[in-house]
Amino acid sequence: MSYFKRETMNMDTPKKYFTLSIDDGVTQDLKIIEILKKYNMYGCTFNINTGLCGANWKWVGDHIGRPDVTHLRFTEEELRGGIYNGFDVVVHTLTHPSLSMFDNDPNSIRKEICEDAENILSITGKKPIGMAWPGGDTEYTEKTIRLVLEHTDIRYARATTPTNNFNFPDYFMKWMPTCSFSDNNCLDLAEQFISAECNDNMLFYVWGHGYELDIYHSYDKFEKLVKLMTNSKDIIYVTNTEFYHLFKDVIPSWKD
Repeated sequence: MSYFKRETMNMDTPKKYFTLSIDDGVTQDLKIIEILKKYNMYGCTFNINTGLCGANWKWVGDHIGRPDVTHLRFTEEELRGGIYNGFDVVVHTLTHPSLSMFDNDPNSIRKEICEDAENILSITGKKPIGMAWPGGDTEYTEKTIRLVLEHTDIRYARATTPTNNFNFPDYFMKWMPTCSFSDNNCLDLAEQFISAECNDNMLFYVWGHGYELDIYHSYDKFEKLVKLMTNSKDIIYVTNTEFYHLFKDVIPSWKD
């Protein structure tokens, strides 16, 4: 597996791309980062809510009958300490609302997205142009998408409905992943991706939340996924933002 170098890549040759996307900025990300660094795998994008720094969502574990599972976000001090150094950090909105609530309130959309982006810029030194939709695919509409494009600098947004395939997205603002790392078929898809003939460009896009690895006791599964990808010489890892920049001229953000 290799990290892409745009200046040396032949974009006319079909390639296999792998990327990860992880939501919420919770403390389980520390173990995820440890695994990623073990395999020198930096093709991962973290989507964080800077208006919720230090928030303890105890209800998440309680809701699933697992009070032992924490959902504790990093504090601002921890974020500024460099937890995500070397990784891509983008918007998950300031406070994780359903953005469709603001389909008639563009100022609130602007606040939720732009303030989160400004905070991320202050923390990382890099201005994010991407996001993950908070709450999943029921929490935004086509109108929401158009408002985000009109009132913010966001140009790609990850959704949650799995495609279970390796196709490129039709639109960057409704970027469907291949699967979650908690899906039962994740490792099967990884094996299919590795063995597939690469006659056209392919993308294996895996997403999830760090706390899910505690719920399902699946850190070993996650590590196996990363190991499979890094042991495959013909797979190129990219962050979500890097993939966007590679293909923004051929994949539109949204419908005309």
